[in-house]
Amino acid sequence: MNIGQHTLVPVTGSSMRPTLLPGDAVEVGPFHGLPRPGQIVLARAASGLVVHRLVRVDLVDGRRSYRLRGDAERAMDAGLPRQCLLGRVRALVRQGRRLEIDDRPLALRRQLLGLALLRRRGRLLRAAGVLLVSALCVLGWTAAQEGIAPAPDYRFGPGDTLSLRLWDGQKIGEHKLTVQSDGEAFLPITGIGSMTVSGLTVSDLKKTLEDRLRMIFKDVRIELLVIKYASHPVHLMGEVRSTTRVDSGPGQWPLRGASRVVEFLAEHGGASEDADLMHILIAKPSGARREVNLYRAVFHGAMDDNPVLESGDFVFVPTMGMRNSRVFVLGEVRQPGAIPIMDRLGLVEAISRAAGFTQWGYMKGVVVLRRGANGQTEMQIADFKKMHKEGDLSADIPLQPGDVIYVPRRAILTVQEVFSIINPSLQALESIYILDSFQNNN
Repeated sequence: MNIGQHTLVPVTGSSMRPTLLPGDAVEVGPFHGLPRPGQIVLARAASGLVVHRLVRVDLVDGRRSYRLRGDAERAMDAGLPRQCLLGRVRALVRQGRRLEIDDRPLALRRQLLGLALLRRRGRLLRAAGVLLVSALCVLGWTAAQEGIAPAPDYRFGPGDTLSLRLWDGQKIGEHKLTVQSDGEAFLPITGIGSMTVSGLTVSDLKKTLEDRLRMIFKDVRIELLVIKYASHPVHLMGEVRSTTRVDSGPGQWPLRGASRVVEFLAEHGGASEDADLMHILIAKPSGARREVNLYRAVFHGAMDDNPVLESGDFVFVPTMGMRNSRVFVLGEVRQPGAIPIMDRLGLVEAISRAAGFTQWGYMKGVVVLRRGANGQTEMQIADFKKMHKEGDLSADIPLQPGDVIYVPRRAILTVQEVFSIINPSLQALESIYILDSFQNNN
């Protein structure tokens, strides 16, 4: 296909959002001189015709290799020779209107900045998470220095220390109350003495005090603050930072009301740089256990991953090395190897990050191996050719740490057949992990 004059080509996919939208048509013309970064080009790739932006030109064995990328995609396409670049997109037609394409150097810089940010996505997410919890930590420390008003639903218990400020119509008196192991606190006022405090909320305690003090004083005003929380402990372990605060780092720390995981971790030092925030373990006194992903909680607002903690909970923050947070892409891809998972990863993105298929890759039968809940290896087959042809990514497979992706040269029928082919590669990458996770269970 040669572009000798301007040609209209319809847009069907979403890889160039927001520059190009499905239903648009692009006006493609010939290049004047060599293709240069920043231009949007029509190219012939292994998967068919694509309209992507040229972002980089490499020299491979003395020849130019052109690297394209969709504006909405996270990874660059595989390099293409000059003869695969068919023409330059000069304009688009949207709802009958012709709009010029911005392919100036500034447009390229914007795209390269986006690509650089995506390459550092995991590091940035981790840093942003640490900054977020650190900021919350500072705020929590400031409040704790002065004493804070308890949450309306907080119930006092043994070990809590309260500050009671009392206006009796003439002067202000301040008293400290410490809840004893029997649930009572002593108030040195004639006619009051010891009183039950454990189990009461702030409104319950204020009402009880006001009712009793009005029998002694004509006018009463009460303010209750908490100086020290101690009655509802949560055990925090693992990759937690120790700071200058006395209540930071791994240890047993009390709840200060209805606290969620992100808030509680922030108040007590925050996560360390080696923390695996995708797999925070929460164990209940009842024995129930669950994992939460703080990346989803912080950056996607997923409240299921940021639950409210309860007295006696055990929160464990693992290290990145304790879990194999990566997948293995093998077979007919241009850059086989291990790919880290920092948050979410689908099969399409994993193949892209492995630089795409080689010319021998069997796109209709990409294999995904996963260790199932029963310990047996499960196999799924993905048809990339169909996904690309129909432009439907709903069949994309979400990946999990430890998954093995294999791109064969022909159709694969059984798990044993896959292992007979990929054993040497697996052993070279992660022999111990693969043996433990797959082969010993088949």
